[in-house]
Amino acid sequence: MKVLKWVLIVCGVLMLVVGIGIAALVYLVDWNDFKDTIQNQVKKQTGRELTIAGDLNPSVFPWAGISIGEITLANAEGFGDQPFARISSADVKVKLLPLLKKSINIRTVELNGLQVDLQRATDGSTNWDDLVDSTSTTTTTSDGSGTDTEVTTEVEGSTATIAALEVGGIQISDANVSWKDAQAGTDARLTGFNLETGAIELAEPFDLSTSFAIASESMGLQADIDGSGRITLDLQEQVYSLKGFKLKTTARGDSLPGGKLSVVLGANVQALLGEQTINLNKMSLESLGVALKGNVKVTDLDTAPTVAGKLSSNTFSPKELFSKLGIEAPVTADEKVLSKASLSVTLAATPASAALDDLIIKLDETTFTGKAGVPSLAGAVPPLRFEFAVDAIDIDRYLPPVDAAAETAEESTDAETPVASDSDTPIELPLDLLRQLDVDGTFSVGSVKVSNLTTSDIVIPLKAKGGVLALDGIKAALYEGNIDATARLDATKDIPGYGVQFSLAGIQAEPLLADLMQKDSFLSGGGDISLDITTSGHSVNAIKAGLIGGFNTAFTDGSINGINLGYQIRRAKAALSGKTMANEEKNVKTDFSSLTVSGNFSNGVMTSTDLDMRSPLLRVSGAGKVDLPAEQVDYTMTTLVTGTSKGQGGDDLAGLKGVKLDIPIRGSFDELAANFAGVILSGMKDNITGNLKNQAKALADEEAAKLKAQAQEQLDAQKAEAQKALDAKKAEAQKKADELKNQAKDKAKDKLKGLLGN
Repeated sequence: MKVLKWVLIVCGVLMLVVGIGIAALVYLVDWNDFKDTIQNQVKKQTGRELTIAGDLNPSVFPWAGISIGEITLANAEGFGDQPFARISSADVKVKLLPLLKKSINIRTVELNGLQVDLQRATDGSTNWDDLVDSTSTTTTTSDGSGTDTEVTTEVEGSTATIAALEVGGIQISDANVSWKDAQAGTDARLTGFNLETGAIELAEPFDLSTSFAIASESMGLQADIDGSGRITLDLQEQVYSLKGFKLKTTARGDSLPGGKLSVVLGANVQALLGEQTINLNKMSLESLGVALKGNVKVTDLDTAPTVAGKLSSNTFSPKELFSKLGIEAPVTADEKVLSKASLSVTLAATPASAALDDLIIKLDETTFTGKAGVPSLAGAVPPLRFEFAVDAIDIDRYLPPVDAAAETAEESTDAETPVASDSDTPIELPLDLLRQLDVDGTFSVGSVKVSNLTTSDIVIPLKAKGGVLALDGIKAALYEGNIDATARLDATKDIPGYGVQFSLAGIQAEPLLADLMQKDSFLSGGGDISLDITTSGHSVNAIKAGLIGGFNTAFTDGSINGINLGYQIRRAKAALSGKTMANEEKNVKTDFSSLTVSGNFSNGVMTSTDLDMRSPLLRVSGAGKVDLPAEQVDYTMTTLVTGTSKGQGGDDLAGLKGVKLDIPIRGSFDELAANFAGVILSGMKDNITGNLKNQAKALADEEAAKLKAQAQEQLDAQKAEAQKALDAKKAEAQKKADELKNQAKDKAKDKLKGLLGN
């Protein structure tokens, strides 16, 4: 026991001697005498001037450390005279005894007035290149033959672990960092950086708060940022967490909506490095009235990091969002739209692929659902796969109201009309991009209303591969009819090609056209339409001029509305005969039992010669051309009056049975669209009267010839009767004359006999 006692006494004396020696070294030696040595060594190692303006104040027991006054490190050559770094003061102290147990007990770390100037020159060099330490060392060895060999060895960091860490706290105040990139022409400044923590101890939570400002002249932006959270560092279990993290940012700048934007970011972050996992729970991002929340998990950090999570938003008002963004909200036909919206999505991503699943976007009463994925992120243009669907949407509600649209059109008309260009504006297609696309997806809509047309059960498949973009197998239901169509864009050649195959079966024309034009339809009846056309070109005019192909239409049991051909013919006939007609019935139309027409396109000009419309009263045929590049129609309908029906004035037209009338349809697309029936009537106005006059004159001449022939026949008969009567009278007179002559002869004989005496 005495030996142990003396050993302890000796050890204590030795420690006391050592302590006194260290204390004497600290307190009896003037450390400021080493300023020049330190400054010279920095100059030797970096080539930069280090200026220690403040005093060096060391301490030993129980805290070993140093307090430093102002220190300045010069900038690299060629980057200006301002210092690279400056510290107003710093204080760091470590408790000595815990170091023997690999425990670090640090008193509050203080760093005041840090200023750092970071720059990149136009050649890409930076003002810290000469300060970056290499992670490798190079040694020179000899192989014995007189040849030296340089061997580079990577220097690994210490693998010693810290058994415990205690820090009274960290205080960084008034730190400033500036960044200027002459190569990119950008700049940024971090000013007033303050950071403060509570007492730090391993595996125990501690508070952290920070505040700073960021500004950039090149971007015209500045922001004030405040952050806080509670941190736990468990080095032994390799678990690091940040709970209740919240970062508030208030930014200002001309590029921001209203010149100001506030953003609040929050999350609970847990890094399980032993499991190579990071969890971000209760994530939130709030700005402009939109709040996005969710959870994200990152796994396989050391191999192929995989991100998976789910995000959703609150229900917000798009109109209010427009206002906060400083954007004028669109004027809509329905003032109630754009009042509420929300979204949610599940995401998954790896270094090789990415996907969005369970996507739900709600806008007012419409729900948009779908999923999209990029199976491979390799390549300049990654492949895309998607499936999107909309339940029902009335697009007309989101379009400008009719009055507003008319007003806009009027303002456009009143504005100065620009000089028309003789050249056709080209269509610039990104052909190189189109050739790289690999897209396969489907877009479907339960029902959609646009331009007052309601279409349902829409399916639009989209495929792009090898430079060919195709909507192959489009399906839709439209006004009792069914659409089956294909559209293609071929970008494999220098001049892009286009093709459309379209079939519409069982369509009802009247409700479709009435809804489309918002006025009475000019056509009714059930029909089928088919179209097969191709074209190519770099401009609209070239596309129209290159159009080739054909179309077919067939309608049954319908009518051409807005014009009654029978009435117009009867009115013209009455005018020729000086009669008057009763007013036309309100239901003005020309009924038909069938209406067919087809046409062929060549160089943008459609030629049709087989119009065939059959009605109880009329037969209508037609031929002509439709010039798409010139947007002009030159067509002639030929109407044959059959007069076989009691309806539509059949009795009145009985006298015109067989009469043919040519009705020209000539005009621009705009004129025909605005007043189809009016254009026909205008063409009929003079033509129908002339045709009827000619037809009436022909009939009159025919009747006159007939009457003349009948009169001549009667005259000839009368002449024959008169001649016959004359001949009879002549014969009777001759007979009487002969009888008188014979009587005279007999009397003469008798007298002669008397004279001769028999």
